[in-house]
Amino acid sequence: MKAITLTGALCRIYINGKIYKEAQSVSYSIDHGVTEIFGIDSSFPQELADGRKTVSGNISGIKMRYSGDLQAYNAVSLTKDILKTPYISIKIEDRSTGEVLLFVPNARIITEQMNIATKRTVSYSFTFKGLVGYRPLDLA
Repeated sequence: MKAITLTGALCRIYINGKIYKEAQSVSYSIDHGVTEIFGIDSSFPQELADGRKTVSGNISGIKMRYSGDLQAYNAVSLTKDILKTPYISIKIEDRSTGEVLLFVPNARIITEQMNIATKRTVSYSFTFKGLVGYRPLDLA
């Protein structure tokens, strides 16, 4: 089988099932939660134990006029409903094959950042943290 390199332009990003058109890049890391277990009076770990697995990442893009930002995707609550901040789903998929590269069914938006420079495009990014990140073989 011929190996084909995947490029960023061939990926789609979905938030709550809707294509996030403003996205230009995404990065994420999966923490497998591995912790060391020490013996009594031992300064060296004796084994590695599985712990809580989480995924965190950053999605960057551009600001579109009248887009509603993340509130339009029901990813963050209105300011008056701050206690109702929702969990969201994030899916990154290969545009041509439909292969899901990452699926996070339960994530929360942690921070948002907007960068406004004169005479340039306004950039917008946000970080997220999720409970579990499912990858292609998890979903097969």
